[in-house]
This record gives sequence, structure tokens and C-alpha cells, in this order.
Amino acid sequence: STSGGAVTIDGGDGSTALGGSITISSGVGTDTSSGSVSVSTSNAGSSGVSGDLSLSTGTASVDTSGDVSIGSGSSASGSGGSIAVSVGSGDGSGGTFSVTAGDSSSNDGGAASVIAGSSSTSSGGRLTLASGDGSTSGGAVTIDGGDGSTALGGSITISSGVGTDTSSGCVSVSTSNAGSLTLASGDGSTSGGAVAIDSGDGTSAL
Repeated sequence: STSGGAVTIDGGDGSTALGGSITISSGVGTDTSSGSVSVSTSNAGSSGVSGDLSLSTGTASVDTSGDVSIGSGSSASGSGGSIAVSVGSGDGSGGTFSVTAGDSSSNDGGAASVIAGSSSTSSGGRLTLASGDGSTSGGAVTIDGGDGSTALGGSITISSGVGTDTSSGCVSVSTSNAGSLTLASGDGSTSGGAVAIDSGDGTSAL
């Protein structure tokens, strides 16, 4: 045989109202866990690649396009569910992971946020941004403010959290072993940018 048969699930079109919705949900477990929902492609055979998996919403001509929402459930007495997004390993290069906010031709570009969770009784969640180790060079980490063509370029702010009843958090910038550390401002057609290093004031004497 050649190709396997396709399966299409299609909600009906609507001429004056909404198109038909499609709902796939697992069953409730009254006294135990609910059922799982699994969506996956099969492995590749002796040649070729494994199947793609695409999750997307449609475009819009005059209004906002549809959202894509992926979320785990809350728990009344245990931990909230986790969400894991990972890319595959390879004998060549590992898979790429990219998160990109949308561009705009007439307004601001879309925002991208990665925020750790808050806690009302304990410490806030940890946020780690790290590149991979390498047998030759380690991966680089670049934080770059966007360019501005008619106004200012984008700013970069790194600040520690406020400690309401105690000290604020520390900010540490250092290199490992014999690495160099450069702190410099940009050139300008009139004046170059300034570099300011300042300590905080104290409200009471030591």
C-alpha cells in the first residue's frame, strides 16, 4: 500500500453566525482521576521524518484573530499541574525552541512575558535563564533591547525585588575564572552615553 487514509474532523460553516465548534474532552472520574487526552504523531519508519504536529488558529481580516490557550488545572489541596515544552535531541543539532511575539504594521508589537508564580505564604517561584554547556564553547546568552528608527531604542532593566520588612534582593554580575567584564556606554554624534554607578542612601546612621 502507499499512504494511509486521512481522518478529518470538521465543524460546519456558518453563513450568518458562528461556525461549528469542535470539542474533544476526556471523561470525568467521580471518585478518581479524569481520563487523559493524547494527541501525537507516529514515529518515522526506516526513512523519512516523523509527522508534524500543528496547533494554530485562523486569521482575521477586520477583528482579532483567535487565541491559543494551553493551561494546566489548579488544585484545591495539592500542587498545580505542570506544563513541559521540550524539543528533541539529535545526532546533528538539537531542535530549536523559539517563542516570538507578533509584529504590527500600525501599532506596538506584541509583548512576550515569562513570569514565575507568586506565593502568599512562601517564596516566589524561581526563574532561570541559562544556555547549554558544550564540550568546546558554552552557549551564549544575549539580552538585547530593540532598535528604534525615529525614537529611542528599547531599554534593558535588571533590578532586584523589594524586601518590605527586610533587605532587597542582590544583583550580581560576574565572570567565571579568567573571563573579562566590560561595562560601556554607546557612542553618539554629539555626546556619548554616560555610565553611572551609585550606591543607595541610608535613612538612619550606622
